Amino acid sequence: MEAVLEQAGTDVSASMSDFFVRMDSIVKRIFGCWHREMSLPFSRDNESYRACVACGARRRFDLERWAMVGPFYYPEASSLWLTESR
Repeated sequence: MEAVLEQAGTDVSASMSDFFVRMDSIVKRIFGCWHREMSLPFSRDNESYRACVACGARRRFDLERWAMVGPFYYPEASSLWLTESR
């Protein structure tokens, strides 16, 4: 009997977890990403930026003021990695 109750408990936990994952997805679709978790600053090709860990959006980073500046943007897609992997 205990095994049945334990199984039922894990099923309920799994379904609640799935519910919250789905709700999170719906909220992000409606309101978009809020860019709460940003990476450390990167510098590449004379550009410094921080990237959102959740969605990949970037924001310029001023190394002198040590602050993010300007609006968020998404980098252009590149097929360079496809040609290098062959």
